[in-house]
Amino acid sequence: MIARAPQRITITIPLHVYEQIAKRSTQEGRSMSNLAAYMLERAAFG
Repeated sequence: MIARAPQRITITIPLHVYEQIAKRSTQEGRSMSNLAAYMLERAAFG
């Protein structure tokens, strides 16, 4: 298997989604970027 570097994207989200990700990332002790990437991966692949 070939290892691939993570890719970057820019998205625009509603304020209420931003606030929820900010709150949850603080609770979980992780960055917003890390949490958002995790959530997107879960949504894409189950």
